[in-house]
Amino acid sequence: MTKRIYAASYDRGVQLIAGGCPIPYPDALPGHPVPQRKRFHAEQLDGLAESRVYAVGPLLTVYAIGLRLSTDRSSGTTFTDWSFDSPWADHLVSWNHEPLDIIPERDRDEYMSLLNPRLMRVLDGHHLLKRGYPVEGLLCGCSSQPVPETSKIFVFGKLTLVDHVGYTIVTRIALATDRPAAIRLHKSPTGAGRRSDRLSERVPICV
Repeated sequence: MTKRIYAASYDRGVQLIAGGCPIPYPDALPGHPVPQRKRFHAEQLDGLAESRVYAVGPLLTVYAIGLRLSTDRSSGTTFTDWSFDSPWADHLVSWNHEPLDIIPERDRDEYMSLLNPRLMRVLDGHHLLKRGYPVEGLLCGCSSQPVPETSKIFVFGKLTLVDHVGYTIVTRIALATDRPAAIRLHKSPTGAGRRSDRLSERVPICV
């Protein structure tokens, strides 16, 4: 006899993701509220341009998330809302920043292929995401809260997307932590009196 209480379901999958359990393709679980043919997809990009959280300084944390959006709906998808839950509950993140303004200079070449303004037009400008025309880009933000001390290489956030018919997906985002040695050791870098640490060059204060 099958005990239904243990059966896989979309609602249970969402609960597990919210609790930090990685579940691939949660929208394929039984009981999804919207038929599969009407869904859209959000995938974190991997490879050289991995998603990162930069501990630039005690009052500046920078987020860089490589993202790919696509849809199966023949009429396309329009997003009405989205949000990102940081790995740290006290981080208030502002996403109104251009990637080249906040990504540390030493890593900008890795992200050049993702500097596509269409991603933010789709997310914030409600531009139509068409079937067969996925969009890849970089979601960039910053926070004035510091990154807590951690020995973990990766931390995890949660991206939530809602479309015009109320279809919602939750994607777990893995972020590589990037902390300058000077911050890890709680001391100023060599030559700090002559120039700023390279990681924080030309990076603005987050407002």
